[in-house]
Amino acid sequence: MFPPGAQASFRGAPKRPKVSNLTVSCPMLVGAMGPGLGFVPMPLTRLAVQAQCHISVAFVETTLECYFPQTWRAAPLQLYVPKSTSTVVSEVVVENLDRDQMYVTAIVPADDAVKGGYKASAAYGPTGQPQSDASSSSDPELFTLPLPGAGQPSERLRVRITTFEPLAFEEGSYVIRLPTEIPLAMIPEGYTVSQLLDVIVTINTGSPTKVKYDVRSGHRAVPGVQSLGTATLSFDKGPEIPNTDVEVGYLVWGSDMFLALNVTPPRPPHPADPDPRGAFVLTLAPPAPEYTSPFPRSIIFVLDRSGSMAGEPMEFAKSALSFGLRSLTPLDHFTVVAFDHEQLWFTPGGSLVQATQENVAACEAWVRGSISARGLTDIRGPLQTAMGVLSQRGGHHYPQQQQQQQQESLAAPQTASLPFIFLVTDGCVQDEKDICRLVEQQVGALVQQKAQAVGVTAWGEGGAGGAPPPPGIPRIFTFGIGPYCNHYFLKQLATYGRGAFDVAFRPHAIQAQMQHMLTAAQRPVLSDLTLTLPGVTSAEMYPYPLPDLFCGMPLVVAGKYGGASWPAEGITLNGMLPNGAAWSSNPVLPGKDSDLPLDKVFIKNRLDTMTAQAWLAGNPPGLVGNIVDLSIATGVPCAHTRTVGFETSRKDYTAMQQAAASGGRRKLNVAKYAIGGAAGLVVLAGLGVGAAFAFGDVGATAANVGVGDALGGDLGAADMAGGDCCGGCGDCGDCGDCGECGNCGDCDGCGDALCDGLAGGDCTIS
Repeated sequence: MFPPGAQASFRGAPKRPKVSNLTVSCPMLVGAMGPGLGFVPMPLTRLAVQAQCHISVAFVETTLECYFPQTWRAAPLQLYVPKSTSTVVSEVVVENLDRDQMYVTAIVPADDAVKGGYKASAAYGPTGQPQSDASSSSDPELFTLPLPGAGQPSERLRVRITTFEPLAFEEGSYVIRLPTEIPLAMIPEGYTVSQLLDVIVTINTGSPTKVKYDVRSGHRAVPGVQSLGTATLSFDKGPEIPNTDVEVGYLVWGSDMFLALNVTPPRPPHPADPDPRGAFVLTLAPPAPEYTSPFPRSIIFVLDRSGSMAGEPMEFAKSALSFGLRSLTPLDHFTVVAFDHEQLWFTPGGSLVQATQENVAACEAWVRGSISARGLTDIRGPLQTAMGVLSQRGGHHYPQQQQQQQQESLAAPQTASLPFIFLVTDGCVQDEKDICRLVEQQVGALVQQKAQAVGVTAWGEGGAGGAPPPPGIPRIFTFGIGPYCNHYFLKQLATYGRGAFDVAFRPHAIQAQMQHMLTAAQRPVLSDLTLTLPGVTSAEMYPYPLPDLFCGMPLVVAGKYGGASWPAEGITLNGMLPNGAAWSSNPVLPGKDSDLPLDKVFIKNRLDTMTAQAWLAGNPPGLVGNIVDLSIATGVPCAHTRTVGFETSRKDYTAMQQAAASGGRRKLNVAKYAIGGAAGLVVLAGLGVGAAFAFGDVGATAANVGVGDALGGDLGAADMAGGDCCGGCGDCGDCGDCGECGNCGDCDGCGDALCDGLAGGDCTIS
């Protein structure tokens, strides 16, 4: 089990986004009614939600039907959709049911938006005038869509919102939360919540076992069609239905590891299909904590204390760090370093101490009393020092005598200590690519050494001649705060370090999200994973390299494969157990008749990883083009695409959908279907539009601009106007959009997530 007090619950009422006088607790169309009234939500006649949960992600379609009351005067309309920071809004369609008028969104290449001179959207303020600062559009927990013109009395509107989001993993279950709390002002006289709300949740776990679900929000589920691995739930519409969010979880933890594989074969080439290769998804459900044994860990916490962390960000980060310290066990060794342009270590030279109660208490007191926000940001120095400290330890805590005994007798495997770095920062710096390459080189060296140790079945045995295993590369967990840090750098760093990445945009989210990450990494189950695909000559896989398996982080591996057939003998996952012994799964065969949309299920993770790789490689045009193709074809916006809004007619909207289905969305000239042509296209601004990742801002980091200042400005407009600028070249950025910095296109190929078998051999990915 986890240490007492360390297994925190992160459930609870979500923090509602607020705009002026309005609290946004469900999707709503609001009228900007002017002084004295502000934003007023339109009354509902229906709120319908259909959520399809596939393994660990959900596709949600929300339909909102409402009307503009006869007693209201004409006013500008604005759509608000509450969301998590990881939710992606793929499409919005607003239809006027009383006249031939539609307002829709589409995804276009970022280059087209810049070259076409598309103007940026401006959100309405409560007075009905466009806002100069567009602060609401910069909120990653709120999607904002201003509609052109004005709503008129008695008009009826229908809104369809399509979203995509990774599910939260909490206490052994994947959890979906649907924002369905309807404000009283939106419930017409004589109506009840049960008359307005329709919710259907479909669960497809991808596993041939019965779905174990629970409804956590007080609603009563009415089971529909169920089979092994699937369940469909509707919700009771009785008079006592609670007016709250709908929350459903389905259990992943069990008494043992469980693997499930889903495969779809290659498709015939088609203009609308940018990647018809076969797809596969391997899910590995870890056992519950009580069925696992702990790995000893060597942990270095690396905390940014630069001036921009002053105030709430530092206080929340320090509280989360204290939580992480208290979650350590006596098997662990640790230290802490705080950094700005200098390093402040808890222990001399970064030496690690055992996580006894006395040492943990002393470190907590040191964190509270010695760390304050000041100075500039230098990530490379403390990270290199931490990696050096952990590498010198060789990933093991063997005393000298024990090491000698191990070399003399290999009768039993020894317990290895996994090295960890937890990096927390809110900044962006110039040398991030060099840092990534440094970590990548260490990973490559480790993989090469392992490949040379032919016949090794456990550390310290076989081809290595009885020597201890090569020094392990630290597992790097990265946590970004706010939009000024380069999220793609932190994600790539965590990927190379076989760890995880998360980001908190708001100060209030820092403590809970950091604690969630620390809790998830408390109990490793398998380390040093490899995947063997017999007979497959090439495969593309995400994530790559494979991270370790933790109790708090079920492992989901998605990929594309070359060739016409999937290995009939199954695939094998290999790794190392806490006691140092090698572990291999039985051959895993695909489930039959899988109806999972594998290409779309993990497209967000694939796009984020490809974007991080493209950034590291200097944004080569070929790779960026592939990213854009996938983004537009799947309806998931990314850093190299933009979401635009425009007015159209029903006839033109239907023609646009037909053209996209036959010729591909990438070839679609959206301006052709917009009223006013290119002049009618508006680029939706802000972090709430889709992917909330950012390339960072070196200038803001150097100026020590705080997180609160970041979210008060119009980040989306700056991003649209200047391309994907990270500031790395000092002028236009290493973005590849303008070609003026001299670094664009300088790439010898990326291939980080590729495995090409030699001479038709089996593909083994680690």
